[in-house]
Amino acid sequence: METILDKMQIDLDGLFRTIKHPLVILDKDDNIVTSNDDAEFFFGLSRNILNKYKFTALYSKTSPLYYLINQSREKKTTIREYSLMLRSLIDEKEHEVDIQVSPFEDTEYLLLMFIERGIAKKFNRQYMQAGSAKSLVEMSSILAHEIKNPLSGIKGAAQLLLDGASTENQSLISIICDETDRINNLINSMQIFSDSSQIKKEKINMHTIFNHVKMIAENGFAKDIKFIEKFDPSLPDIHGNKDLLIQVLLNLIKNSSEAIKNNTNKGEIILSSSFLSSIRISLPTSSKKIELPLCFSIEDNGGGIDTDIYENIFDPFITSKKEGKGLGLSIASKIIQDHDGVIECGTTSRGTKMSILFPVSH
Repeated sequence: METILDKMQIDLDGLFRTIKHPLVILDKDDNIVTSNDDAEFFFGLSRNILNKYKFTALYSKTSPLYYLINQSREKKTTIREYSLMLRSLIDEKEHEVDIQVSPFEDTEYLLLMFIERGIAKKFNRQYMQAGSAKSLVEMSSILAHEIKNPLSGIKGAAQLLLDGASTENQSLISIICDETDRINNLINSMQIFSDSSQIKKEKINMHTIFNHVKMIAENGFAKDIKFIEKFDPSLPDIHGNKDLLIQVLLNLIKNSSEAIKNNTNKGEIILSSSFLSSIRISLPTSSKKIELPLCFSIEDNGGGIDTDIYENIFDPFITSKKEGKGLGLSIASKIIQDHDGVIECGTTSRGTKMSILFPVSH
């Protein structure tokens, strides 16, 4: 045991300093081999004492933690679980945590990482925020009906005036007709969000969507920004609407490019995809935990999101932009929700990372 840890000591020290979450390493008999400073605060025990404990002294064998530990050992793969309620045998305190169990390759050791934030709470909040967007759109749907009727009357009257009008007035009347058509088309485009059943879906390769949006960005608003791709080409298709997903990704990349231009001269946007095994999340729309293993992310070095709006970033009318309407992320959240997925906003040391989780298309 000491020989293995001695070989890994440099890596462990660097790992434990970098990751600011409670970390614990178990051997094959569930003895705690080592832990970090954050684990001291989490368990309320000094590292010297904690490292002499057996893990069963902290949590009962009936705890769902042991199912994750056994699964990780048997499958020799990383297992993650979100929003897990744990009760400590030491102080009887209950913690809601996200947990990751990872085996060390070619050893019998496991690394446990605890994250005290409850990602499910964030997703539940987002669904409430998306509900606000839905209510907003439903209200706009009612207004659309009331607006369309007078619009038809305005265009009809303008067309009647067109016949006997002078050349100069004809051009003005044409403007009236064109603008009424534009308003009508805008209303039609908004009404699709009021009922997700209207959304036509098909099997889509998200990497194709990313490439399309990246090409638009590179030839337009993000032409001075470097794009880095970190895609997993083995990911399966999702079930979605191409046009709506393009709209979401364009909005996210445009937000990133604007943040970069405001904060740095050497902008980078990382587009990535990955498969997250064993991602199971409880959502308000389902009584069961659903699997969302397909992760697609957009990460920038734009300096991050204003802390004053971070918690409400998906709420309608929340924005830090002077000319912004604050509807882009709210609508994006609802579109992803209508695709049975979730969108998460996170901060990094350089900027912002938006991650979209989808189920696999069946």
